Amino acid sequence: MNFTPNDLSNIVFRRTIIRGVDENQVYEVIQKIIEDYSDYIRELMKVKDQVMELKDRLSHYEKMEETLKKSLILAQQSSSEIISNAEKKAENIISEAQNKAKEIIDEANREVVKTQFEAERLKKDLAVYKSKVASLLQSQMKLLGDIE
Repeated sequence: MNFTPNDLSNIVFRRTIIRGVDENQVYEVIQKIIEDYSDYIRELMKVKDQVMELKDRLSHYEKMEETLKKSLILAQQSSSEIISNAEKKAENIISEAQNKAKEIIDEANREVVKTQFEAERLKKDLAVYKSKVASLLQSQMKLLGDIE
């Protein structure tokens, strides 16, 4: 049976005829026990309060830890997505640049072929012109030769 300080205060000792006890000494001892017991109860309550406070703080920190873990996971996912998007964008830019370069090269090749055809046409026209001029000069020379 656990006594409370109040229970200890209300204890009444019976007197015996043969062996009597000094009531004052008994009550002093009981009073000291009551005081010690009260101190222990107060200390126990204080410790219980501290335990509750520490449990609350622990719970708070555990929630913070969970939030930080979730934030870290989210940040890792976000950074992975950003890197992935950047890589895709870089690939698209490279692909577009390669396509544009190919178009420029193809256009330049078409221009070269066109210029080559034009040069060949001009060479043929020059040859025809030379031939006509030579023929005209020969006929003029023949006329001059006939005049003499």
